[in-house]
Amino acid sequence: MALFLLGTGFFLLVSAGYVFYQSHYLRRNIETQGAVIDLKVDEEGAAQPVVRFITQNGQEVTFTGQVAFYPPAHTVGQIVTVVYPPNRPDQARIKGESDRFLFVFVIIGGILFLLGVGDLIMGWFGGGG
Repeated sequence: MALFLLGTGFFLLVSAGYVFYQSHYLRRNIETQGAVIDLKVDEEGAAQPVVRFITQNGQEVTFTGQVAFYPPAHTVGQIVTVVYPPNRPDQARIKGESDRFLFVFVIIGGILFLLGVGDLIMGWFGGGG
């Protein structure tokens, strides 16, 4: 059980690190405003925002947000901050969209990791495991 908790906790902490890295990577990109023009709703009712924005060179770009939320986190007509790499507007994202999961991954991963360490220590000292 200890190894399962350690592995799961480690995986979630690594995932959180990746999300954190992506959020810092995106900060080096171009920032602009976009409008939510539609919501792409799945069969469970979770919605991904469809966003349209104009690049610095005047190109109109439409993309679908990467994360679906239930209840929907955005409304049609809402203005959102969009970030995209220079010369790659097709890789646009809503700023901070994945940051919401960073907190969840860190907390859950940390708890599972600590439970695994505790279980392992208890096993070493004959207290269970």
